[in-house]
Amino acid sequence: MRASRTFRARTSLLPLVAAALIAAACSGPHLSLPEGVGDTVAEPTGSEPAATTTTAPISPDEATAGIAIVPAGGADLAETPGGPAFMRIHDGIALGFQQRDGEWLEVMTTCNETAWVRQDEVEVVPRAKRAVPGPGFDLGAAVVVLDPGHGDRDWGGVGPTGLTEKEVNLDIADRIRQLMEQPHTVDWTTGAISAGGDVPAFGRVWLTRDLTGPNGGDFELGLGFRAELANAAGADVLVSIHNNTVPNIHTDIPGTEVYYAMSVPGADRLAGLIYQELMVSFAPFDANWSGGDIQGARARMDPDTGGDYYGIFARAQMAAAIVEGAYISEPEEEALLRTDDFRQAYAEGVYRGVVRFLTTDDPGSGIHEPELFTADAGTVSGSGCVVPAQ
Repeated sequence: MRASRTFRARTSLLPLVAAALIAAACSGPHLSLPEGVGDTVAEPTGSEPAATTTTAPISPDEATAGIAIVPAGGADLAETPGGPAFMRIHDGIALGFQQRDGEWLEVMTTCNETAWVRQDEVEVVPRAKRAVPGPGFDLGAAVVVLDPGHGDRDWGGVGPTGLTEKEVNLDIADRIRQLMEQPHTVDWTTGAISAGGDVPAFGRVWLTRDLTGPNGGDFELGLGFRAELANAAGADVLVSIHNNTVPNIHTDIPGTEVYYAMSVPGADRLAGLIYQELMVSFAPFDANWSGGDIQGARARMDPDTGGDYYGIFARAQMAAAIVEGAYISEPEEEALLRTDDFRQAYAEGVYRGVVRFLTTDDPGSGIHEPELFTADAGTVSGSGCVVPAQ
């Protein structure tokens, strides 16, 4: 075993209010009206594929990139192809891989380390071919990765009564996944979602941590793992679900922020559409809303590199967004986040935003230019990260 190895195994483990109301709310002293909020939107369709060429599907035996799903009973991880196992990783975890050596796949573990696993010990899903978002995009072939922020000792924000961000994020992400995995009819004026077939089910939806995984999905993930999973899956979209803390103003509307990756064209449109749809979803709820100096779709620039401040954006190869839906640190917003109605509203807003991003050329709302970010957003050190063991 290499001296640099840092693994430590463990054995346990939401009707749209009138557009005038939104416009009035957005005209307060701290906010300007986000362009397009409350506008009539184009009705998305997913009837024709965007790609014009057809290639034979890659078999799991030939795949040099994709997802390796750890099945019941776990799977052995080795330092090198054919080498001895140093641990048995817990079942219910999806690992991204982008290299093969014979029957061995090089995966990235939940703690950002590389390791090797035998193909016959995992279920292999070859990487999908990414298509161009816009009219004619085939939702039935779409691949989306949903990333519930935080996990395990990295609990994220904590509400006044102890509600943790990590548990709320996971539940909301699972609700989004359920929406994406079924066909629906969407009223694009009110935002109401009902059973039907106007919007097809998505082709495949991955969660970086899943309720069926170790400890009910409560395990720690590195930023590298999250981005690598999306890259290896060939995802069309990556959306990381979060809730905010430490506001500095009171607002008349939710202080929702949706960050976008500067490095990928179209990510700002993704963030703007998710923001627009979340404003629709949250409009019926009453609270003493809080926010920061800027709401809407934003990007943060690292002053040292001039690139994306957020590590997950710096690594992701597709349109990506981090959603900060509500302020869990504030009593009234924490109370809302405890309810099924608000969590479902959050999920539905993200779902509609992603559908519109993939199947229309709608521009979105509230999009701001990137900002130089000189503060520290804070993160848990990965030095104590633990890969869940079977």
